[in-house]
Amino acid sequence: MIPPLLAVAQEPERPMSFLEHLEELRAAVWRSATIALVLIAAAWFFSGRLLDALILWLLHGEKALALSPTEAFSARIEVALWTGGVVALPYVMFELWRFVAPGLKKNERHFAIPWMVASAALLYLGIAFALKLLLPMIVRMLQSFATGQIESRMSLLSLLHFSVKMAAGCGLLFQLPLVLCLLAWFGIASPRLLARQWRHAVFFIALAAAVVTPGDGPSMLILSAPLLLLYFVSLVFAWAIWRSRWKGRREPGELG
Repeated sequence: MIPPLLAVAQEPERPMSFLEHLEELRAAVWRSATIALVLIAAAWFFSGRLLDALILWLLHGEKALALSPTEAFSARIEVALWTGGVVALPYVMFELWRFVAPGLKKNERHFAIPWMVASAALLYLGIAFALKLLLPMIVRMLQSFATGQIESRMSLLSLLHFSVKMAAGCGLLFQLPLVLCLLAWFGIASPRLLARQWRHAVFFIALAAAVVTPGDGPSMLILSAPLLLLYFVSLVFAWAIWRSRWKGRREPGELG
């Protein structure tokens, strides 16, 4: 006869009901929102310095114009929201992981953790690339189109919105290695097939760079260069993933 305590220890966990899952989701959303609000509030106290640093970096000592009584306040609010949100992203991803992890198998958990870490790292890398290299070059280039009768002055919110669009676009485009590795992980496309289609990759990378940037040649080239490098480097990781999961399988798109 099994002792009562041992019987309780061996009893399998009871599956959670739908309402219990909703409660877990509500708690995760509440914790994420609380942390995000705290970080946004903290970012507000540094929003003036962050805004000044962005303007000094992009305009090389020139000043941006606040064209309405509320523009400076709105700009600081947006800086606080974006800064706090980006800093809070790892914790939000952690809460997402805590919510979905119990329903995953062991190998799926080992798969998900590196992907989440890599996604956050690539996002921050793309944002840093936009702020450090791409944006100063584009702003300087666009200002050069002014003539003797045109004074190049920047609206504060226009400059901020332009910077956010560029940084967010670069952060998303830098997720390219994850897309290629996921294609290999799920067996949708082999690294050999992806390598053979490099001309199509160059075309679509240039097209995406044209959408994110103003579409001029120099800025497209500056953004396309690291994306192409990421494409070919990610083929190495995709090849390793393919070898470990689909060794001996006929590759999609190949005959015979």
